[in-house]
Amino acid sequence: MSRRLLPLLLLLLAALVPWLGLSTYTQRLVNLGLVFSLLAISLNLLLGYAGQISLGHAGFFGIGAYTAALLAEGGSGLLFWPGLLLAGLVTGLAGLAIGLPTLRLRGHYLALATLGFGEIMRLLFFNWREVTRGMDGISGIPAPALPGFAFDTEARLFGLAAVLVALVLLLVRRLDGSKYGRWLAAIRDAELAAGTCGVNVPRLKLGVFMGSAALAGAAGALYAHMMTFISPDTFGFEVTAQVLSMVVVGGIGTVAGPVLGAFLLTFLPEWLRVSNAYYQLIYGAGLALMIVFLPAGLWGLVRSKLRRAAPALLVEPPPLAGLPAEIGAAPADSALLDARGVTRRFGGLVAVDGLDLTVQAGSIHALIGPNGSGKSTFINLASGLYGLSGGSISFAGRPVGGARPWAIAQAGLARSFQNLRLFGSLTVEQNVLVACRAAHPAGLVRVLLASATARAEEAALRAAAAEAMQALGVWPLRDRVVKTLPHEQQRMVEIARALAMRPRLLMLDEPAAGMNPSEADQLVTRIRALRDRGITILLVEHNMPLVMRLADRITVLNFGRKVAEGTPAEIRSNPAVIEAYLGRRHLKQMTADAAAAG
Repeated sequence: MSRRLLPLLLLLLAALVPWLGLSTYTQRLVNLGLVFSLLAISLNLLLGYAGQISLGHAGFFGIGAYTAALLAEGGSGLLFWPGLLLAGLVTGLAGLAIGLPTLRLRGHYLALATLGFGEIMRLLFFNWREVTRGMDGISGIPAPALPGFAFDTEARLFGLAAVLVALVLLLVRRLDGSKYGRWLAAIRDAELAAGTCGVNVPRLKLGVFMGSAALAGAAGALYAHMMTFISPDTFGFEVTAQVLSMVVVGGIGTVAGPVLGAFLLTFLPEWLRVSNAYYQLIYGAGLALMIVFLPAGLWGLVRSKLRRAAPALLVEPPPLAGLPAEIGAAPADSALLDARGVTRRFGGLVAVDGLDLTVQAGSIHALIGPNGSGKSTFINLASGLYGLSGGSISFAGRPVGGARPWAIAQAGLARSFQNLRLFGSLTVEQNVLVACRAAHPAGLVRVLLASATARAEEAALRAAAAEAMQALGVWPLRDRVVKTLPHEQQRMVEIARALAMRPRLLMLDEPAAGMNPSEADQLVTRIRALRDRGITILLVEHNMPLVMRLADRITVLNFGRKVAEGTPAEIRSNPAVIEAYLGRRHLKQMTADAAAAG
């Protein structure tokens, strides 16, 4: 069964539910399953796509419910619609208020911060009696209505909730397959690398936090109008734990998994009540076993079966027209990267000490030196990962010191990493697509609406990704999950990803690490081809034969300071370079041997 037919089948099954003759109680459970589907989807946006855990989602759920309830209490069901929008807006703003101070937090620190928010909201719901009525709760919330039609039965409420869930699923699926979905996955897998690929990490993390909160608030509004009564005990941590379980069991980071998990965990306690006192034990053990043996969740299992059943399609690569020369367009011999007095201190350690370095446009400039000499630190400074302790760095005549990594990347400066930083859960093509940019980008609204502009942009991005993959020889691997590839192929994928940014300057940090001589020879050929396309290269490498074959000019660092600079021939015979690499004793022995031979 194809992925396109599966949603249609699910919609057909949903349409048949009102005619299955279900009891009112069972129909209510189905409707609650739809509400929790929205809540689970909202948490999955944050946890599954952006890798940001929230243990305070019950707080957003409650804010949305109380916002809608207070607006519509004792009034008309027509107030459901403005209440739904207002609940989304208020909780979105609450997400902004929580997201801003927690932007730098990850893992258990973020979990604790959001847990504190959820607990604060629970106490507020209990104690702010003037607004929330405390434990008395808010009653008289009308059922949703349209002019002349009320959703006042379980079957009618099912139709409304099913349409809302279907609409949200459609939007999430479009997000999942778009540049925004890839950017979020990149942040989840390797936040540092995402920034150097031009992804504005804080803006995207804040945006998804707001969107997740707004959707949770909308779920709260639907819940309030469905139940017609709310009280604070509904919005405790137990709800967050339950929704988190729904996402994990259904499949983190999948489109439909949270819906599957929501329905399963809504009905499972009811099915297990026949076991009386043991149902909680069976419920907990079942969840633990599913997490252990199905780490990708139920929907991950379904998706893997569908992939195996789908026939492999042979796709011919598009013609390689070549990356345009204007990628690295700059006057020959002009200074593309200019560093003056660059210094970086880590406490009492001076990693880079007053470095002056000029990289000429159109050249391959090598930066060499012993381990710990400051080479990778300089690349981190130039790409914005570290701040300068002193001096300045200019790129194409504009200062980049203090600029954010994504701003530097968007200006045309790309890089690879000494230790691979790929987006491990994505395919080769998706990794490269993260770095691609179109001339006329489509905004989020156009992407979610699948407008002609968004479709044209996606086609352009895929064409650019194909071009970069062909240039580095990884096109045949485009559908492989990148973490399953051997080391040397992952290196090529990382360089292809950098090339997809169409950079003017490409900084390669030990690209030949782990390669055998044959693979290193292929790397030499590809780096030269990149230079021939007009891309300037700054190369950090320990493989000296490779450096001597490639470099037009070489700068040598030792203990953070420049000890020599010149052509490969000049560097090869420079005593300071020999000493830096081999030591003073070896240098004296070489000098004595030369004198004896002469």
